[in-house]
Amino acid sequence: MLQCLDERVEVQKVDNTQKVVSLDEYKGFQALQKSVGGLATITDEKLALISQKMVEIDRANHTAGRSQTQTTNQLMSLTMMTDSPYRRLRQCLSQIDRKRSALEESYFKMKKKAILIKQWYEKGDEMSVIKAQEAESQAIRQKDYIDAAFKEIATFQCAYDEIRESHNIPEKWDERDAEIAEIDHHIKQAFRQAHRDVVQTGSITGGNMEYMEQYGVHIQTATKIIRDYVASEDKMINEGKLPTVEHLYAFLDSMAVQFNDAHKLVMKRVGIKELIKDDFLYLEDKE
Repeated sequence: MLQCLDERVEVQKVDNTQKVVSLDEYKGFQALQKSVGGLATITDEKLALISQKMVEIDRANHTAGRSQTQTTNQLMSLTMMTDSPYRRLRQCLSQIDRKRSALEESYFKMKKKAILIKQWYEKGDEMSVIKAQEAESQAIRQKDYIDAAFKEIATFQCAYDEIRESHNIPEKWDERDAEIAEIDHHIKQAFRQAHRDVVQTGSITGGNMEYMEQYGVHIQTATKIIRDYVASEDKMINEGKLPTVEHLYAFLDSMAVQFNDAHKLVMKRVGIKELIKDDFLYLEDKE
């Protein structure tokens, strides 16, 4: 009878060699402890307590298999550097695609590993069984990460539907719809970043000055508007009226309206006649 770590295994003689043909159970921590000949501090009693508490740890790990919470994904990932619902939809699609690709990769890895596990058990020698045990243990640990990936896909699917419905975006929106919304996004984003500059340093930084000009906004005009807005916020605060983020959103919306056509001056300067070229877009038949 051979011993593989501390598990009981059945053996049979084949050509004067012993082969492991089946494995009763895998005891994890106990196996590890005995494989190194015992530990200086962790006794059998302490190990039993650790093992007992691992039941709750394994349960709680179902909540921690992903790197971000639903709250973080929806209030940070979907608002980072964008004020366009179409860009948020595309962010949802990107996140879903990443997770789906990871799941597909995991699926085929597990299929390949299952074949190896079967081959190792069929081979039956002690080292092959250890390899099979290790692979099975890794597969069990992988389950929480697979579960978490599905949860993130579901979260972004729900967010996608909610964003689309909240902004009255048609179900069959296409690239042209997204392109049309880009000017609105860039004007808002340029003023958002420039507003942060003025609040932090009192002036607009070089990068955001360039951003403004790219969309046809004169930098000194923008500076005057933003400084006046910041002054109005300061006045509210001094009067004990603290502005909410909706106050900022209203300002950005008004900038998008005021400078909606400013980019056309840049197009004229560059020599571009049509900004959106339908022949090279994915378009839906909406009739």
